[in-house]
Amino acid sequence: MYRLTPRMLQEFGRSLRRFHDLFDGGRCDGWQLEELLVKAIQADMPAQHNVFWQGGNHDDKADMRVRTNGEVHPLQIKSGRIAGKRDPKLTLSGHRLGRFNGDLAAITDYLNQRTANIMCVPYERIDDDSGRRHIYTVSYVDIERLQGASADGWTKSGASWKQTNPSGVELSLSPSMSWQVWWRIPVRLIHETEPIVIQ
Repeated sequence: MYRLTPRMLQEFGRSLRRFHDLFDGGRCDGWQLEELLVKAIQADMPAQHNVFWQGGNHDDKADMRVRTNGEVHPLQIKSGRIAGKRDPKLTLSGHRLGRFNGDLAAITDYLNQRTANIMCVPYERIDDDSGRRHIYTVSYVDIERLQGASADGWTKSGASWKQTNPSGVELSLSPSMSWQVWWRIPVRLIHETEPIVIQ
């Protein structure tokens, strides 16, 4: 599974600090996050990791591809959010799957055949007596942890369809949002870097 080198993480932290020198209100998100990660990968020239990325890419298979040692790593880049004190979970949103017209078997097959691992950067903002802190953590999710859903395992829950896969990941489909998929992943299933704290 592809991971950023220490030098890349250091450059990513520097870029986030420059971002918050300009914009202190909220998180760095979306295509900005992708671009800062691309620049961080490019900054570690001795590692010889070649990254292929195009801004505004709507490819549902990979946001970027990194080639290293002859191997290509497709990656989805997401922001995500970690919540829960006793049993913390990382919540990630996926693509809208309305093209399957509510066919749960087809949706399940599609989700189980995804090949891009996920690099996400959950964010937390803390405002207290010491001021404002922006906290980012680079997290890596093996796509295999999100697979294993069963076509007949979906149950209706309010306006959504839900199930839990064998890894303990909760999947949710939202028909009202064009069948967007959401994952709630136990933090024990992901690898997290040390937090990047910006004050």
